[in-house]
Amino acid sequence: LASALKRAARAQALNLQQACPRREAIWEAIREYRALFHPEQSRLLQQQRRLALQIMQTLASFKPRLLGSLVRGDGPLDKIQLLVVADSPEPVIWHLNDRRIPWQPGDTLLHYSGGRRLARPTLRFLAGETSIELIILSDQSASDPPRDPISGGSLDMRGIDELRTLIDAETT
Repeated sequence: LASALKRAARAQALNLQQACPRREAIWEAIREYRALFHPEQSRLLQQQRRLALQIMQTLASFKPRLLGSLVRGDGPLDKIQLLVVADSPEPVIWHLNDRRIPWQPGDTLLHYSGGRRLARPTLRFLAGETSIELIILSDQSASDPPRDPISGGSLDMRGIDELRTLIDAETT
């Protein structure tokens, strides 16, 4: 998406800030669209956030943080992406195996400062119909956290307490 936006902006002789609407305006438009034309998606968003919270509570020792489309509700709602912190994938694998959760290994490409893109180990499994991705970061990643691929700024994430607050705010 980031490279497509840059190409489109160059083709129109605009800088990227001129070519893109504010992200908050996009999120608000998506919320309005879903409320008017697809209210079931708003319910699904809340359901998926509650499922994410349950999984995060189970993984609390790995300092899980929700990222992706469930943070803002601005994309597909069929996947839960969590960043978890561990020295290696093994402790997370043991955690899943102890709970008899079948998983698949993989990698997820994350963006970092300086335009770097690095693959991080990822464990994937299903919770009902929902795909869960546990992207494993090391403790050292705190000094160089993943970046938003479009803005290059901080990646929008929610910890357990922040997600609980978000769920509570939407249900009131």
